[in-house]
Amino acid sequence: MSDRQTAGVHRPFNVDHRDRWAWLAAIVLYVVGDISTTAVGLNIGAVETNPAALALFEAVGLWPAMLLLKAVVMALLGVLWVCSPEEWRVVVPATLSVVGAVVVANNGHVLALLVLDSCGENRSAAVEVLVSLGVVLA
Repeated sequence: MSDRQTAGVHRPFNVDHRDRWAWLAAIVLYVVGDISTTAVGLNIGAVETNPAALALFEAVGLWPAMLLLKAVVMALLGVLWVCSPEEWRVVVPATLSVVGAVVVANNGHVLALLVLDSCGENRSAAVEVLVSLGVVLA
């Protein structure tokens, strides 16, 4: 455990295993999961509906925009995490993990619908595969 000075108040700063796992889940779901599913979706015909993301995509390009958006969110939530009381710190990355899971699930659903639309006469076979994977409901 190390000590550090924060805003004029001396307090111990701990990072326990719950925080590490929650941040790992947040990075995997919110950063990697959302970026990868969004990129695949945009490449096969999905449309981004977030106006801020759209404006940034047009200004700097797809990949730089996605990385910049994620970096800004992670930095802001990192500051919030550091400033939070120790017993509540894990809530910050855990909440981001839940948001990431919801976003990835939504993107997966959109991807499944796009795939189904492109299947034509093989649609029933594609539906069976997607239902067996739990991506779409029967």
